[in-house]
Amino acid sequence: MKKIFYISISFWLISNVSQAQQFKMSQGISITEYQFTNDLGQKVEGIRSAPGISTQASFHREHLVDINNLNVEQSKIGIFLGQNPKLLKFLTFLNYDLGIQYLQMNSVGDIQNNAFSYQTDYLGVQGKFGLRLVLPFKFSLNLQGLVSGQKMLYGTQFVNGRYVNLAADPQFSSIKVLAGFGGEFERKFSDRLVGFFAYQQTQTSYGIAQGQSTLNFKPILFSLGFRMFN
Repeated sequence: MKKIFYISISFWLISNVSQAQQFKMSQGISITEYQFTNDLGQKVEGIRSAPGISTQASFHREHLVDINNLNVEQSKIGIFLGQNPKLLKFLTFLNYDLGIQYLQMNSVGDIQNNAFSYQTDYLGVQGKFGLRLVLPFKFSLNLQGLVSGQKMLYGTQFVNGRYVNLAADPQFSSIKVLAGFGGEFERKFSDRLVGFFAYQQTQTSYGIAQGQSTLNFKPILFSLGFRMFN
């Protein structure tokens, strides 16, 4: 059932991408920090970040308000914005993404001479809301706030010479909600193609509970991508 659920989400989002104004895709590396606190409320040392892979596919709305398609004479919103040109101009710089993300959040460590590692694969949906600043020579900078929901596809811990499946561990298998910020440095190559370099930082925010251990994830992503106009 889980596989059917993930496949259904993927096809639904991809179908929306195909009908959207722009298709967007990026791939890069993720470097994840595991922030583990034991049941005494103490931060566990000896856990280090490890690299993984990140892939994102989404549809992109370049302008929150499209002046060319805005009816400033008939709709109430159009009339209001037509009477407030500065607000209308500002809204044209806003944009958003909606898509899917495959994310590896890995870690390694050594506690009391016991080496271990975590390898996890997550799939989920992600939304971004951005402000694009136009720069000279066809460059632009898109500053973004973002939120995503991730569900683990597969995860293992390697410790004491054996692999442990993490599917039964709720600290890994439960749905993860991550929020944060990012930026994309873009270059327009043609009327239909834009390339970009992206930085993204998000994290979960589970509070410390008395008598319980907690685990927060803080992935940082570096990626290259492109946008294609329909």
